[in-house]
Parts: sequence; structure tokens; C-alpha cells
Amino acid sequence: MTDPFEHFDALRARYARSFASKHKAFGDAWHALESAPDAATARELQLLVHRLAGSLPAYGYAPLGALASSIDCALLEWQEKPPAERDDVRRVVDTVREPVNALLDELLRQAPAA
Repeated sequence: MTDPFEHFDALRARYARSFASKHKAFGDAWHALESAPDAATARELQLLVHRLAGSLPAYGYAPLGALASSIDCALLEWQEKPPAERDDVRRVVDTVREPVNALLDELLRQAPAA
């Protein structure tokens, strides 16, 4: 029988190897939102960051998960407002810019060297 700690370490290592692809997908969605801000693109980014907010802590990356969660909450709060009550999407882009860049930097920094 495999040691559960070894099994978790192997899962965590496999998850960490996905950081480069997660960085690319999240970065692409972020750059799309920055260059053409609209509700649909904001939703795409929110879905990606929502997945990160859930999975990062599960694999031992709680600080990154908290950062992802803050972005998720800001985007979700904006989306849940009726369209007539929402701020301009560019305002939410400005609101999440710093945490998005921090998350992108950390995903890249923590990605294992190829």
C-alpha cells in the first residue's frame, strides 16, 4: 500500500507541473479582458480564476488560493449585479489588475523548471 503522504506529494507535484499551462490560460483570458473588456470575457476569466480558487488550496497553495478567491469574488460580485447597476467593466478590470498580475507572477514563479 502506498504511503498517503507520498501519494499527496505526487499529486501536488503533478498539479505544480500544470502551473505553466494555468498561467498561459489565465494570462490569455486576462489579456483578452484588458484589450476588449466586456461581460462575456469577464465571465470567462471569472470561471478560470474560480477553478484556481478551489484547486490551489486543495493542493497546498492556500496563499495563492486566497489571491485567486479575491479576484473571483470581485468578478462575481460585478457579474451578479443587474446590468443596469453594474459599473463599467473597465472599472472591475482596474480593480482586479494588481491581484491578477500577482497571481500570474506567482504561478510562473512556482512552476517547476522544465
